[in-house]
Amino acid sequence: MANPVPSPEDMLTCPFICPQTEAGTDNKQVYLQAGHRRKGENPYASPYVPGLIKPPEKKIYPPNAPPQYLPQPTDSTSGDFLGMGPIGPWAPGHVNWTPQAGMTGVRPVVDKYSITHYSTGEWRRHNLYMLTPKATDKAKALDASIKNDLKNAFDSLDKKQSDTTDTLKSRVKDMAYWKKQVEKALNAMKHEIKTLDADRAKLKSACRILMLPEAISRECLELRTHRYEPDLVRDDAEQELIKEVAIVGEIRRVFQETLAKVETQMAYNRAAKASIESDWSDKMTSLKVDSKNLHMTPASNLILHHPGSARWTENATTLEFWEHFCKESIRNCDEVRQKSADLRADLMTAIIKGSQDMKIQADRTNYALGETVAATEQLCAKLEETLKDNLQTIADVEKLIDHLNDSLREVNERDKLSGTRLQNRNYNRPNVENCRDKAQYALMGEAKFVKETVDSLNGKLREAEAVRAELMKYRGQLEREIACKRKSLNIDQDRLARVRAHLPSPEEFANA
Repeated sequence: MANPVPSPEDMLTCPFICPQTEAGTDNKQVYLQAGHRRKGENPYASPYVPGLIKPPEKKIYPPNAPPQYLPQPTDSTSGDFLGMGPIGPWAPGHVNWTPQAGMTGVRPVVDKYSITHYSTGEWRRHNLYMLTPKATDKAKALDASIKNDLKNAFDSLDKKQSDTTDTLKSRVKDMAYWKKQVEKALNAMKHEIKTLDADRAKLKSACRILMLPEAISRECLELRTHRYEPDLVRDDAEQELIKEVAIVGEIRRVFQETLAKVETQMAYNRAAKASIESDWSDKMTSLKVDSKNLHMTPASNLILHHPGSARWTENATTLEFWEHFCKESIRNCDEVRQKSADLRADLMTAIIKGSQDMKIQADRTNYALGETVAATEQLCAKLEETLKDNLQTIADVEKLIDHLNDSLREVNERDKLSGTRLQNRNYNRPNVENCRDKAQYALMGEAKFVKETVDSLNGKLREAEAVRAELMKYRGQLEREIACKRKSLNIDQDRLARVRAHLPSPEEFANA
């Protein structure tokens, strides 16, 4: 594993003595966007301008001149001095002096060779002096020493490079593992978003389907208002229909609240998906970079010199923070996904339980309507039977009235007979013969009894006619009541049944 990269503040302190972070604080890195620079960075450009360097000029030496590193006939005795430009052997290639020149690494490099001590002629004479053999044994010893040092140096380099390669292999394995974990979390989140979107569509369809049972319940209540006056009662069926409308309203409220929660959770899911996708993209890029570095060798044709690359970058993070970020990224994604799964369970529970409650309430309403219809049918049958009995009673009373009239006619004949007898005896017997004999008393008693009988029969006749009038009135009431009950049966048994046959089932809500 690679060592954690120190921040710019850490470079100003000793990493082995001074603490890297304060206790109780998080080591968070702040990344800059492309084209931005931090405060304190060098804002000044180098004096070097492309095109400043001129092509080399070939020097001309006299014929039969010695090699260039040996004294030449054209050497001057006063020495040749080089001018100091923006690029020279004493400078790093550009002058980058800034007000922060007191910091190490920003002042132009100036060492003991920055001032010319010798001329080129003196240098060549020195070369001639040095080329004169003087230390052969020292040269052989130096050759052996250098070869030994080179062997040790290359052995150390090979060992160091092998260790670095092993570290890169370990790093690639770690990156591949975390990339796989992030990819697994990303796929799970994608599937969760797709599933939640499907469940949201089901909930919206359930909200639309919910309009049907509410319309059916309200239409049933409206139809029941068309019953006739005696049957306009707040019976159990009416109560259950009102409760059905209330339950539909409560279910709609729950559906709307759940839909609002789903919309909010969908926004969280998309944000978590974008975050985990960004992490996955970063890990893919890093994995490709480390895999490419792992397969590079000194014989690779893609390697170049990169001056200044052996330094910690400003946006580098520590290994501990990297591992913490990987775990937290996946954990945050899993937490959002778990909340979404719980909400989906609540959503389906609301749909299923709501549809089941509506089905139970519909069964209760149908049961109450069935009981009302059964009671109304029984009452209607009883009323029809009572009407039939009433009609039979009316017929019997009418026969009785006819019999009373016949009896009155017979009594009237007897009354005529007794009256005629008395008339004949009262006005046709002469003088003393018109006496109050027993026959006269008998005729008088008969006349009185006939009169009383006529009065009694007339009273009976009036009573019979009054009873017949009451029976006729009762007959009209029974007929109106039967018509009312048949109207109620037509509404509750026929029209409500056809309307309530379209009530949606729980399966239609679940598969909406």
